[in-house]
Amino acid sequence: MLNSIHQVLDSLGISPQKRAIHVQFTSSILNAQVFLQRIDGVHALNDGLKAELLCLSTNATIQLKSFIGVQAAVDIVTERGELTRVTGIITHAQQGQSDGSLTLYKLTLEDPTALWKYRRNSRVFMNKSVVEIWEILFKEWQTKNPLFAASLSLDLSGLTQTYDVRPFVMQHNESDWNFLTRLLRSENISWLIDEAQHIVPSTETPIQAQKLRLIDANSQYQPLDRKTIRYHRSSAVEQYDSMTRLTAERSLQPNVMHIQRWQAEILDQEEGIGSVQSKHQHSEHYDNATLGLEQAWNYSPAWIGDLKGEDGVTKSGNQQVERLNQNLNNYYEAQAKRFIAQTTVRDAYVGYYFELNEHPEIDQHESTDRSFLIISKSFFNQNNLPKDLNDRINGLLAQSNWAIQNPENSDERQANQLILQRRHIPTTPAYSPQIHSPVTHPQRAKVVGPEGEEIYVDEWGRIKVRFLFTRSDDHSHDGGAGTNNNDTDSAWIDVLTPWAGEGYGVRFLPRIGEIVVIDFFNGDIDRPFVMGRIHEAQRQPTKFDNKGKLPDTKKLSGIRSKEVSGGGFGQLRFDDTPGQISTQLQSSHGASQLNMGKLSHPKDKAESEDRGEGFELRTDQWGALRAGQGLLVSTHKQDNAKGEHLDAEVAKKQLEGSQTNSKALSDIAKNQKTDEIESIEQLKDFASQIQQQIAKFEKALLLLSSPDGIALSSSEDIHISADAQINQIAGDSINISTQKNVIAHAQNRLSLFAAQSGLKAVAAQGKVEIQAQSDALDVLANKGITISSTEDCIEISSPKEIVITGASSQITLNGSGIFPKTGGKFQVNAGQHVFQGGASASVKSSLPPPPKRAQGVLELLHDYSHGAFVKGAGYTVTDNLGKVVNGKLDDKGFARVSGLATGSVKVLFDPDPRNPWDEASDFKRKVEWPNQNDVEGSIGIESGSKGLTETLKNDFKKLSQLASNVKSVQQKIESVKKIKDQGAKALLPMAMEQVLGGSDGSKLSQSFVSQNSFMPSSQQSNPLRRLAQASSDKTAITKIQSPFETFV
Repeated sequence: MLNSIHQVLDSLGISPQKRAIHVQFTSSILNAQVFLQRIDGVHALNDGLKAELLCLSTNATIQLKSFIGVQAAVDIVTERGELTRVTGIITHAQQGQSDGSLTLYKLTLEDPTALWKYRRNSRVFMNKSVVEIWEILFKEWQTKNPLFAASLSLDLSGLTQTYDVRPFVMQHNESDWNFLTRLLRSENISWLIDEAQHIVPSTETPIQAQKLRLIDANSQYQPLDRKTIRYHRSSAVEQYDSMTRLTAERSLQPNVMHIQRWQAEILDQEEGIGSVQSKHQHSEHYDNATLGLEQAWNYSPAWIGDLKGEDGVTKSGNQQVERLNQNLNNYYEAQAKRFIAQTTVRDAYVGYYFELNEHPEIDQHESTDRSFLIISKSFFNQNNLPKDLNDRINGLLAQSNWAIQNPENSDERQANQLILQRRHIPTTPAYSPQIHSPVTHPQRAKVVGPEGEEIYVDEWGRIKVRFLFTRSDDHSHDGGAGTNNNDTDSAWIDVLTPWAGEGYGVRFLPRIGEIVVIDFFNGDIDRPFVMGRIHEAQRQPTKFDNKGKLPDTKKLSGIRSKEVSGGGFGQLRFDDTPGQISTQLQSSHGASQLNMGKLSHPKDKAESEDRGEGFELRTDQWGALRAGQGLLVSTHKQDNAKGEHLDAEVAKKQLEGSQTNSKALSDIAKNQKTDEIESIEQLKDFASQIQQQIAKFEKALLLLSSPDGIALSSSEDIHISADAQINQIAGDSINISTQKNVIAHAQNRLSLFAAQSGLKAVAAQGKVEIQAQSDALDVLANKGITISSTEDCIEISSPKEIVITGASSQITLNGSGIFPKTGGKFQVNAGQHVFQGGASASVKSSLPPPPKRAQGVLELLHDYSHGAFVKGAGYTVTDNLGKVVNGKLDDKGFARVSGLATGSVKVLFDPDPRNPWDEASDFKRKVEWPNQNDVEGSIGIESGSKGLTETLKNDFKKLSQLASNVKSVQQKIESVKKIKDQGAKALLPMAMEQVLGGSDGSKLSQSFVSQNSFMPSSQQSNPLRRLAQASSDKTAITKIQSPFETFV
């Protein structure tokens, strides 16, 4: 067996003590067989560590996989003879050329976070901050990966702030590296791979895990142990590490930042304080405002957590926009100027700061500007081997096509390049959502919610979903949230709708179990929304009427819902089948439908049987048709809906014609001394409510109109009721036929009039009975009257008297006897004449008592205290249901009001319409003064002209005492003058104002009513009436309103 590489080197005098760099693996076999010749590496803040190790071995058959996953430590001898250590994991191994005794191996050393790049995942986190998510994933890695657990620890001591709790964070097809660093970038948290020990006592010191430090403030960076670095020109004889070259670098950067985003809670863009201008002066020739290098970003919408605040999420607001704005400004300021240093300092570590000394230009600055933070480090180091061995290695490198970048000064065995920024400049990781966020595409998700719910939404109609990629193992940290198939699987997610107004729009809420399509606002994976739903597998497309399937029913379209936790539905169906085009609005409850068009039976195939044309409104339950301002039901044709929708001109003309014919017939009846039809004007008024020009009703009318007839049919009863009048007018006949009785009742009177062809009443069976129970019965004919009985007798009786008159002859029958009377011949023809003693006859006929007043009927009587009636005055009656009846009293101050609801009613009389100064107002009766009916009785006028003056003086005195608002004595004097000039008439206006409270004499007075009649009691004493009487020496009429309450 060949000697090991270490034995070979020892034989050449290259003992471990003389080596500049050493490597230690966690594999003793590799430690024995591999020698590290050179290391080239890069280490950076907000990135990590990666180095290439050029190794030699005398064994050309080392399996490469024996290197993979091995921890390694590279110890570098410093200027002070100490060992500074760089550790990591071997992630790549490559075998080079061999010359038979020496073989090259090139290994890649990376920090443990490189493992994150090899795992890609999709998962969700709810109600977590970025730091909490980091802790969850870091612990998961430590639990599942022993290599990671042994290689890296998490250090959160560099965090000084509290971070927002986000409602929803998604990792989607991202490596853990990209996902975790994206989160840090979004919160402006820097990360640093640091060694647990920078200086180790020996090359055999066990390898310790590196530290991953999270840092959010420059104050958390630490100084190098050496504190300072000396600036010194490069020299081959220099004994101490130093900085040999320092160059500054400037680049133009954006100098104004403006961040805005949509904020749903205020329905507006949110932009913090607006544009933020950099404090860094980019150009000596132009200020920042002049350059105007603005970056205006429209970021993804603000997150909106639970509307009730029960999820513990940080409320989104301007502070987040302003923080992001400032972070981007800080990033560009840091990029605007940096320093590049060439050094030989082997213990210069990334993420540490130092003070630069002995630099001719830097020394002129303040101490804060002489302190630099190491942002990144590119370094190399190699062992010094004999020339012949180096030549052999170089030859093998050339054969392996492995290029080695030699430093500018090939004599140097180690050096590094540092990227520096002044320590007071905030470190900010690069962040751009367009670059650092995963590419998004629409994806499926399943609607979820609590057990027992079918629809689960919040106040905004947002839903919760389970993303189908989620796995239980990835979500065990949070009780399985994300994979539980319930409301814990996501935050509230917006649902796209085609119309969303303020309280109006379109609402079709996704239901639990449905498959929805998810997209993302601004391409932000953390801002999902539902853009639609799809049918797949057993979730078949909409089946109208629960029949058929696609493609058989492809000509149907529309909307069909489903009853929550039931089988009912509602649907709007459009049938575009040729020859069967129709529209249906339906609720399955009671088969309630509005069908329009060419009606057909529900389709379970391409076509179905016809069932009619036009429209059908039907239900198996109850129906109601209401129109608050009027309803027209018409079968008059209106082609292609070109007319006005309330066009009822034909019906109006027909009603007007009927009114004209009815009025003509009523006038004939009036001329014939019978009753005219009182409702003629009402019919005219009804027709006038139909307007042709603007096709509307002036009142809430119900109008049925048909050119070909209207039929009412029922297997039970038909009821027609009106609080006012019912008019039946026919251009031809009105026919009434019944299989039982025709019964007509009238509260007042029943009047029949036939203008031309007579009046006939025939009882085929049974008797004909005509009664006038409280008045006379008149039978009058222009020609003869025939009273005959075909099978029985004729009886004419009266309890008082019967008078039969023919021309000038008369027979009177009464209790006193029979008294014939004639101016002509009295002739009696008989086969026998028998005259016997007197005898009396009795009348047995009787009538029922007069009918009592019916319920709902109120009688009104309004008169003056002396018995005169208030003629033609109006009245208003309001019953306890609010029905109002208006009318006028007759010439006897009487009116009967019927059709009222039983209970209390309120009656209001209008003033007497007559003028008290007209001649017709004189009641023509003697009145004694003072009036004995007066309650006050103290104000009166002595009869006759002798006492008139004294009486007027007394009345005026008392009237003056009643007038509490007389403003001045002058007004009294003027009134007295008028009395002297005009007499008592002058007192009328003043009496109206002072006593009655109004110049028109209108004042309310109280009276009482009986249970079934309405009569005011004697009027109260009224000086106005007496003064009016005194001025005209007549009893006068006054205008008095009287409100009363009674019962019916």
